This record gives sequence, C-alpha cells and structure tokens, in this order.
Amino acid sequence: MTGEAITMIILLGAFFVAAVLCLAADTRLRATTMRIAATSAITIGCIVYGYGYAVCRGLNLTSLMRAMLALCRMFGGVNDLGNIQDAPLMQHPAVIALFWTGHFLAFYVTASAAITTLGERMLRSIRVTLLHKGTLTLIYGVNDSSLSYGRSAARARRSVLYIDTACSASMEGEIKAMGAVLNRQPDAVSPTPGFLRRTGIRPGKRRIEVAVLQPDGNDNFTFARAFAEAMRAAGIRPEQVSLLSFGIGERAGELQEAGFGSVFETDPYDLAARMTFRNHPPCDMITFDGKGRATEDLHAVILGFGRTGRAVLTQLIMNGQFTGSRFRVDIFDPGAQNGFMHDREILRRYDIRFHSAAGFSDEFYSFLEEERSSVRCILLCTGSSRTNAETADDLTAWFRQDERQPVLLQVTRDEFCDAGGRPQPVLGQGGPNIRETDAMAMQVNQHYCRGNGKTPEENWRECDYFSRMSCRASADFAPAMLRASGRTTEQVLAGDWPPDTETTETLSMTEHLRWCAFHYVMGYRPMSEAVFNGQAERWQRETREQGKASFRIGRDPEQRMHACLIPWEELDGLSARVNAVTGGSTDYKDMDRENVRALRDILAAVQDSRRK
Repeated sequence: MTGEAITMIILLGAFFVAAVLCLAADTRLRATTMRIAATSAITIGCIVYGYGYAVCRGLNLTSLMRAMLALCRMFGGVNDLGNIQDAPLMQHPAVIALFWTGHFLAFYVTASAAITTLGERMLRSIRVTLLHKGTLTLIYGVNDSSLSYGRSAARARRSVLYIDTACSASMEGEIKAMGAVLNRQPDAVSPTPGFLRRTGIRPGKRRIEVAVLQPDGNDNFTFARAFAEAMRAAGIRPEQVSLLSFGIGERAGELQEAGFGSVFETDPYDLAARMTFRNHPPCDMITFDGKGRATEDLHAVILGFGRTGRAVLTQLIMNGQFTGSRFRVDIFDPGAQNGFMHDREILRRYDIRFHSAAGFSDEFYSFLEEERSSVRCILLCTGSSRTNAETADDLTAWFRQDERQPVLLQVTRDEFCDAGGRPQPVLGQGGPNIRETDAMAMQVNQHYCRGNGKTPEENWRECDYFSRMSCRASADFAPAMLRASGRTTEQVLAGDWPPDTETTETLSMTEHLRWCAFHYVMGYRPMSEAVFNGQAERWQRETREQGKASFRIGRDPEQRMHACLIPWEELDGLSARVNAVTGGSTDYKDMDRENVRALRDILAAVQDSRRK
C-alpha cells in the first residue's frame, strides 16, 4: 500500500470522526452546522449545475428542469457530473473539488440523523469512560438548580453524572452540552455496588461529590441512604465522599453516621442567604476601633418575610453579633409569616420588630426618613426578582443624596447577591465548597479537642452532625474576626496572631455572642437551674455506675437547652459550678478564646485545601 493511500485512509477516518463528533455536540452547534452545510450545498449546486447545463444543453426550460432535478438529487447522494463535464470550467481541478464538496455537504445534511445517533453514542462512550477519571460530581435530580450546579462543576473540570428517571428533552440537551452524562438505569436510581464499580467509584483516594437536589426531601434522603449502603458494601471510605443535600433536615446526622465523610444539609432559601452574606458579611457594614470593638450598631431592614426573609434573618443573626454593637432588625411585610416564629427564642433575645407594611408604602418611607442615618443594610426578599430590582432602583434613587448609603441586597429562593451586588443563581457558582468549609471547621473542632492525642481528621470523624454545624458556623465567622482585629489574611498567616491581650479578650466576647446566636437560631434556650441540677445528679450517678458519663452537664440536646447561653460575665461562675460537680478544670471563657486563637489554623486550612 502506497504512502498516499495510507494518508488518504487516515485523513478519511479523522474527517469522518470529526464530522460525527460535531453532530453529537451542543444542539445549538449542530443546528448551526446543518444550516451552514445546507446553504453551502444549495449555493454550490446552483452555481455548478446552472453553469454546466446552460453551457452543455443550452438555456431552455428542459435544461432548467434537469438542473433543478440534479440539485435535488445531490441530497440523495447522486451526481450528474456526466451531463456537465464537457463545460470548460469543469476541466479545472478546483471546480471539480468544489463540485464534490457541494455533494458531500448535501449528503451530510441528509445523513445527519444517522450520523448524529452514531456520534451521540460515541460521545457518550467517551464521557462514560472519563467518569472514571478525576473528581466525580454525582447529581441526583434534574432541574434548573441542579443544572446550574452541574455547569459549575463542569467548569471546574469535574466529571459530572446526573441520575434521574424523569428528564425533559431540553434538559437532557443541556446535560449533553455541558459534557455530562445522564443515567436512567434502575441500579443508578437505587444505587448498587455494581453501579458504583461501573462508574469508577472504588476504594482509594478518589474524591466523590454527591449532590441530592430533588425538590422532595424524602426522595433525596432515600437516594442518599441507598447510596451510603452501596458505598459500605463496596468498601468505599467515608473520607472519599461528601454529600450536599436539599430538604433532609435533621436526618442529615443519620447520613453522616451511615457513611458519608462530609454532609452539608441546606435548602435553596438558606443557601441563598448564606451565600449572600458570604459575599457581603455584616462586619463590613459597620466600623471597628482596631481593638476588636464595634463603634457602630448593626441596624438592618428586611422587605418581605416569607421563607427567604426568614432564612436571611437567621443568617443575619448568626453573623451580626459584635462586642460594642447593638443588633436591630426591622421587618416590613403586610402579610408576614411571623406566626412561624411563634415562641422562638430569637424573638426574645434580639431586637426584631415587625411592620405590617410593604416596601413601597408611605409607612416604610416614613420609617426610612426617621432611621436613614442608622440603617446599614436593606435586604430585598419580596419573593420576586423583578419586584426586588424595582424596589432596589427606587431606594437607590431615594438615598442618592446621602453620603453613606445602606447596602442593598436582593435575595430570592433561586438567587443570591454576588460581590458586585448582582443577583446570581444559587447553585451557579457551585454552592458551598464542602471540603474547604470542613477543612476550616476541622481546625475549630481540633481546638475544642486539644490535648486528647488524636489528629484533626480522627476528631472530626467522631464529631456529631450538630457539632459539625457549630464548627462550620464558627469558621464562617473568620472574615469578621479579621475585620474586627484590623488584620488581613496575609498578616495572620505570616504570624501576626493572636493579637494583644485586650483585642483577644474583646474578640472572645464577640465569639461568645456568635456562639449564642447560632444556638438560639437552632432552637436552643438557656438551661434552667432545676434542669442543671438534674443533669448534675444524673452525671454523678452515671459516673459512679459506669465509671464515665456519656454526656455533658451543661447541654441537653433533647430539650434544646444549654447552660452556656448566658452573658460573658457569668461564664466564670458556670465553670466553677460544673467543676464542683465533675472535679475537672473546665473554663468556658477559654473555649471562646481558643476559637479566636484558632484563626491562623483556620486560614491555613483554607490555603491547604485550595492547594490540594
């Protein structure tokens, strides 16, 4: 076989594969390709056959009909070269090449259906093979939110696999366009060890990110539980797999115990609020004296109090407590769902005021006239992106003459406010970075567990889900600690930490305020004297009978009570009372100080996580 023949064979095969893959690509690209191919084929056919028949057969009705028929036959793979090859221009190689190019494009359009089917199968095989390489993002449920999440994972060069039995053709097209794979098989919807093996999920160091994002929380829990059982049967190590779940609630702890190394439970409302304050932390809305003490009060306004407004309020409470600052929130909504907040401890602990008026009402603007110098933030949670935007425009115009304007943040179930103040899809940036968040929280937990001789990873594996949430909330507060102390991340990592004694003490008081806020949001309330005494008696009895108590005196998770939900000044007295019972050396103030000292380790964990 000659070299030219071999070259021709290789080029032919490569050209065919390129054509197949082009057709199997994004639906929009395929439509554009077919439109260009058809237009080019018709143009070439008209020129070549029009010229050829006019020269060889004369300009008459018969020649015109034969040229038209030849043009149509191009799309059936038939040519009429024999009838026009005597024309002078048809003797030139370039014209002959143009002739065959037109015929190829015409037949390519006709054969596109068959080629597309072949191309999609080939491309799917390639993508399924690639699922075995690198970090795998496995998403249960196909909907607008999960598609945003998948696109973000694909941009981060993850292998993306969707699992769902009900998926529209348009959404399936979007999955193909992002380079992901959709699996509808029964052993994927109800995961088995065999499915894990075929997907490349095996024991080792490979990272698996599971996201269960169906609207139904029960459906999500069922899938995640089955996945955990398949993991255990296949010998997958918990630290390989993280789980992001929607709507599971307190059952997230069960999934952590079932085998997931990291579990992050949320819902779209909470996630939108959390990501908004990640980009716009409340600490940036007020000033500090450089010694950790706030010099201004944090006064926020929430317009709209449905589920989005409630999520914003809880995140604001958890991230808006500072030593030296009074916290106040005014909520405007003519039909506020504040009945849901009935008997919540946060209503007793914080200055939260409800107003039965809308954000465009005269009552609201009268309120702003009185409080315009104190309001630091207005959160638009009306439930409609359009209403949020229109209200934001009105408020921007109203405050235009003010030297210092409040921060305007628009939040809906599906959108959060990015660093530039623009609404963005909640999962369009990938949602929470679970591994980075847990790397930070792990260092917080390690400071709680200091001196037990175990590694951060070992202590984290033994940490219950509620305690993990508490550590994550503490880690999320790192930007506030930096701002209050007047330091940058680079300064802290370079060794400028902990700060002087006065600043450390002030920041420790702030940390205690934050810790209390987290527990109040989670439904905890202060422990009564009677309950504390009962806990102490039970602790002593269990210690005598079993040699060791299985609980802490100051915490009752069943009744959601905690003895540390008291002012900073009273913590020394509580420490003395607990030590009188246990004979230990508990220092509750020092626990808050340890969280402050942990900041350098927390920031170093972020760097290490990103480097890995």
